[in-house]
Amino acid sequence: MNILFAMTSAEYVRFYDETIQLLAARGHHIALAVNQQRDTKPVRLEHVQDEGRVVALGLVPERAGVWAPIADGLRGIMDFARYLHPRLASAPALRARMKRKALPRGFYFLDSVRSLGVTGTRLLLKALTVLQRAIPSSPAVEAFLREHKPDVVLVSPLVDARSDQVELVKAAHALGLPVGACIPSWDNLTNKGLMRVQPDAVIVWNEAQKREAVEYHAVSPDSVVVTGAQPFDRWFTRKPSTTREEFCQRAGLPSARPFILYTCSSSFISISLAELEFVRSWIVAVRANAALADMPILVRPHPYNFGAWATAAFPNQPGVVIWPSQQYNPMEEQSRDGFFDSLFHSAAVVGINTSAMIEAAILGRPVLSMSTKEFSRTQEGTVHFHYLLPENGGFLRLASTLEEHVAQLAHVMSHQDEARAETRRFVSSFIRPRGLDVACTPLVADAIEALGRRGSRPVERTPWWAPALWPVLFAGSAYAGAWWLATDPKAVKSLRKKAGARIYRAQKSMKKGVRIGLDRLLRSR
Repeated sequence: MNILFAMTSAEYVRFYDETIQLLAARGHHIALAVNQQRDTKPVRLEHVQDEGRVVALGLVPERAGVWAPIADGLRGIMDFARYLHPRLASAPALRARMKRKALPRGFYFLDSVRSLGVTGTRLLLKALTVLQRAIPSSPAVEAFLREHKPDVVLVSPLVDARSDQVELVKAAHALGLPVGACIPSWDNLTNKGLMRVQPDAVIVWNEAQKREAVEYHAVSPDSVVVTGAQPFDRWFTRKPSTTREEFCQRAGLPSARPFILYTCSSSFISISLAELEFVRSWIVAVRANAALADMPILVRPHPYNFGAWATAAFPNQPGVVIWPSQQYNPMEEQSRDGFFDSLFHSAAVVGINTSAMIEAAILGRPVLSMSTKEFSRTQEGTVHFHYLLPENGGFLRLASTLEEHVAQLAHVMSHQDEARAETRRFVSSFIRPRGLDVACTPLVADAIEALGRRGSRPVERTPWWAPALWPVLFAGSAYAGAWWLATDPKAVKSLRKKAGARIYRAQKSMKKGVRIGLDRLLRSR
């Protein structure tokens, strides 16, 4: 089976590298592609290439022509409109981010609407979906698929803001190819954009994500496949690469006492400088507790939010280290060893809101956090964070004050068994719903193979009624463009720059054509 796996960017490979390797071992051919290359993140498709079975194609072609800005703007409106759902309207940080990243300026008035209710939001999204269907599929993307001849098309995550992976799904459906959407992380279905088009299969971790897919993305329940969380399989069988004494020596920690691990969060969850200042205050509070006064502390920067920590230090706090001290690639085995060893050898893990908390739970470590003013919008103000709380079957000990948090931290240091019971309950429902001893990666591969066995699907072409809606789409695009020119001081300059570039390319092409024509004329003589 030939599989085309397109990801928004290469950083998503880390969620599916073992799945890709397993599919290749089963005899399938996998072609990897991305919709954009983020040079700021040290990950490339070549990291998972395998001669003969896994190849990197590079970038999926972008849509061009008159439909490109219309499709892009409509996707942005749909992404924001989902936050008019009453449950998502109560997540102000997510809504504000989507407005900034996706919503065209001319439609900012939508932000004045608090919520349309469940029914109102569903009706609005249905109307926008009809407009989405009226846009023809991209000829360039269809040609890309014809060239590589896949039996199955996979996309991940499909729900990024204004994601042009929609074009890949539409093109695949126009060619009768089955499409699977792979949801890579626990927060993707609630803190990103709308699915906008319906794949033939949506592969998720657990029943909670299945409910999210159905409720927030209007996916048919029959299309959702629950496999468990395959990115975490490696942590169930992995062994530490060092002894505790060796690790402490490597990281620069004193080894006489157990250490506390603080895991930093992504840039969205915690603005780097704000988290740095918070950690300083947190360390002072921990040191003020008699039971924790001389407890070593390891601060581990997030791999994609390293900036503020590169030059940070705690010179007045002995026994506190920042490690790794240099930018690292989370996909490299050495980095994974270091991360695993950090969790395995720690006595307790603290953070704001990060998936490292889940990995700590898999290893049975106590995990703690505190509800802070600085980060409340990206803690309680997100949907996925609530899955970690005990009242929802989670394991996270969330304190309302720093003093309460320090008391909890001192308690768990001597009551490790309580934490193991809490984390085991969470892991068995959220991470491995098919059984604690059942690996998830083979289940994801099985779901992909099952999608391939369906064979071709009915071809979906642009509906016959689509031309009747084109005036609406063109009018909306013209309105958004006029608003942009009228309200953005940089708009005219940007437009002139783009126009100038196009004129330059046209002139260059014309000159080249004249030279070729003259050359042929001279040769003919």
